[in-house]
Amino acid sequence: MRILAQRVTEASVSVDGRQVAAIGPGIMALVGFGQEDGPDFNTSPAFQGMAHKLLGLRIFPGQGELAHKFHTSLEEFGGQLLLVPQFTLYADCRKGRRPSFTDAGNPDWARPMFDYFVKMVDESCAVSVSSGIFGADMAVRLCNWGPVTIWLDSANLFAS
Repeated sequence: MRILAQRVTEASVSVDGRQVAAIGPGIMALVGFGQEDGPDFNTSPAFQGMAHKLLGLRIFPGQGELAHKFHTSLEEFGGQLLLVPQFTLYADCRKGRRPSFTDAGNPDWARPMFDYFVKMVDESCAVSVSSGIFGADMAVRLCNWGPVTIWLDSANLFAS
């Protein structure tokens, strides 16, 4: 599982010209599953670990003398979360100029995996959680705050 988390002042997702999700200050995270994850990945400690890692990232400013430092998590800051499904996080660009996506998870199990991830994160935190639509041609807009962009990869964070 891979997540590309971006601290944003605002972000939104539109499909066919209709806005389907929008947030104010918080995190917009691209979420992808790889073939190595497999259809039972949601039962692994890494699945829940990725959610905790994302929600616990201390990438928001504190108060007073800590106002210019990474000090608080999304929940402590009171931000919002937008999760966007993104199989292209598994692009293989080693050969030629056209990326291969054979390492991306099969949509038959990756779609319910993404939906389950959104539900689990939404139920485990006190922040507003929105999401894009798996498989849709989405227009994603964001204003990166910082910029702050963090790469999370379950293969590196939770190697067995």
